[in-house]
Amino acid sequence: MKKKIFITVLTLVYLLYSYAIITNNNMIGDLLSPVLMFIITCAIFYGFVKKQEISILKWLGVMLTLASFSWFLCDIWWGIQTLILHTNPEENFITVYGYSLSNIFMFLATSVAVHEDLKKMNKIQAMLDAIIVSISMAVLLWLFVFDQNNGKVILLLNDKISMVSLIIDVVIYAWINVWAFSTRMIKPPFHHRILVAGTLIFVVTDFIYYYIYYYLDYKANSWIDGAYMVAFSLMAISAILKVKAKKEKLDLIISQTKNRVSCKLGVEIFILASPILVLVFKRSEIEYFVLLVTALLIYYILINFTQKSLFQEKLLELEKKNVLELEKKVKERTAEITKLHNTDFVTGLYSRRYFEVRLSKSLKYLKQDELISLLYIELNKSKSIKYLYGKDTAEKLLKNVSEVLYQIAIKNDGFIATYGDDAFAIMIKGCEAEAASEKVAMEIIDRCNELFFVDNHGIRVTLSIGISCYPRDTLDQNNLVKNADIAMMQARDKGFNRVQSYSDKIGKITDNRHKIEVKLKKVVFDKEFVLYYQPQVYCKDGTLSGFEALIRWFEDGTNFIPPLDFIPLAEETGIIVPLGYWIIENAAKQYALWKEKTGHDYRIAVNVSSKQLVEVDFVDRLEAILKKYDVKPELFEVEITETQQIENSINIQETLNELKRLGVSIAIDDFGTGYSSLYYLKNLPADRIKIAKELIDNVESDIYSKAIIQMVISVAKMKGNKVIAEGVETKEQWECLQKLDCDEIQGYYFAKPMPAGDIEEKWIKKEKVIEKV
Repeated sequence: MKKKIFITVLTLVYLLYSYAIITNNNMIGDLLSPVLMFIITCAIFYGFVKKQEISILKWLGVMLTLASFSWFLCDIWWGIQTLILHTNPEENFITVYGYSLSNIFMFLATSVAVHEDLKKMNKIQAMLDAIIVSISMAVLLWLFVFDQNNGKVILLLNDKISMVSLIIDVVIYAWINVWAFSTRMIKPPFHHRILVAGTLIFVVTDFIYYYIYYYLDYKANSWIDGAYMVAFSLMAISAILKVKAKKEKLDLIISQTKNRVSCKLGVEIFILASPILVLVFKRSEIEYFVLLVTALLIYYILINFTQKSLFQEKLLELEKKNVLELEKKVKERTAEITKLHNTDFVTGLYSRRYFEVRLSKSLKYLKQDELISLLYIELNKSKSIKYLYGKDTAEKLLKNVSEVLYQIAIKNDGFIATYGDDAFAIMIKGCEAEAASEKVAMEIIDRCNELFFVDNHGIRVTLSIGISCYPRDTLDQNNLVKNADIAMMQARDKGFNRVQSYSDKIGKITDNRHKIEVKLKKVVFDKEFVLYYQPQVYCKDGTLSGFEALIRWFEDGTNFIPPLDFIPLAEETGIIVPLGYWIIENAAKQYALWKEKTGHDYRIAVNVSSKQLVEVDFVDRLEAILKKYDVKPELFEVEITETQQIENSINIQETLNELKRLGVSIAIDDFGTGYSSLYYLKNLPADRIKIAKELIDNVESDIYSKAIIQMVISVAKMKGNKVIAEGVETKEQWECLQKLDCDEIQGYYFAKPMPAGDIEEKWIKKEKVIEKV
């Protein structure tokens, strides 16, 4: 409500003041002019000072406020003289020249703007614009203010204050035109344009005032005073609009494109051509006309040349900017690619590539008394975990394990990285690195022995850790990693959650293992492999019941390589599958030969790997071989060894069931050494149980071994399974097994494995063994 009343009163005051200007009413004009100037001063101060956040523009607002305030003071003093003192203000020095303070403050406000805008302007462009505007202004002043009269120039020069005010007006006017020529705004705020308009009106009005004051008859409260009031009112309106504006755009963008010529040329031609039109209108001397036309042409040529240069500079700057942005993007992209190369996607740890780079630098700058220990850590049974729980769960588990390893590594000043799908490497550097690495390894085993909960599954993991030390074990980076890997494999062979440090002995074992692996991949089965046979006899009387076919490898026909050295490698490399079919084929062939020679059928047992049992066509191929050599299925026995894979694999169990339907005999080898022997007795379709040698060794003296064997024999007989004892080496063991009612026995007490020819001579031609062979 108060706001509406104020606006209404203010409108009435403006209307009344306008009436005073139109009617030249001095009393009303002198009374209302200071009132309006006070309101204008408050508005300018509020908008450009109090509500201004930018310090440099606040100074501009202060100068504008002082300009209107000084005018307000002069209006008050004018009113006092006319309305109270009844004296002529035009005869008072302070009154007449006090108004010039507004010009000075206006000049200072313009200087603030000039100081900021010159930083953004092209200096050559601004200089050309200033020159051409100065020429235009000089001609206009000469034509209008001085009327081509030197006497009038001298008259004005004698009034120093008026001359300074007029020069200030010229500078302000020139600067506004230079700014208009040399800059442009992107959607300039409306209040900016209002402020510029008010300033221009003030300057033009001041030009006219001095012309009237010196050459005509100035009357107070005439239209000239009304024009001054309009100028200050526009400044106040600009201040109010600024406060209401949502956003003020401070930065002025210098026009450095060809568009500047087209969008500003019309204004420039008008400014420059106006004196020419005046000359034509006043029919002045031809030299002024020629001067201005020449100046205009020169300016047009220079400005076009300047604009083209600026345009080229702009293009060059833009090109440089684009190049810099492109270089920045390339650097960012390179950094991203480098990070991807250096980081493992699943675990988030550093990659093998980065670890090797880091290891190389550490070795290069290793101090004389320092060591570097490298831990090679492998997550056991990772493929089984992936098979049982799925890839996503397995990767989350790997991530959880990696976080535990990272915490331990960082705590012990180690550097960790992912070194494979299920492997990690930790580098520990320092004088006590070797001892620290063993401590870290044990801490890892303890921490990872706890359950990991992933996707509502409680999963327990096992690890194998190998340790290699520089320079104790090697002076080569590649060998350092290789030795740690070798030690890890030795730890894995010993069982789960084991730690093994590298040694020369382990290195020799591994080298020998590697050599055997290379030979195994090149071996010709028929030239180097041969089957040996070990007799199996009835326990009660020692008569022959069958044979077990055992593979033997004679490299180049002479160098014997033990089965324990190459069978595990055959399993790892997959060679066990074709080798297994070779064993089956040759065992069946030998069965046929013995049957042909003697007319008797002898049971032959062969060891079959779990890798072979998962073959889709294993049963079909076995059946084809048996038919080929006319082997009775019930006399051909397949021996399987207790493994977790056999227990967990549905495919293997289905294969064993198919063998059972085919009539092939199934025996469980090394029974009693696995972790779930009773599972096999209950769930697998076995015909024969082979008790492991480890239980037989002390059967005659160890009551616990004897009790276990007794229990196995009892359970087997309840299921209708036959029992055969392996590794019988003494008469006492044989006699003890007879008392335990064991069905068959096999061991060195009766015979070692031997070639087929020796079997024929020593066993097949005899019906009973009565003493040790």
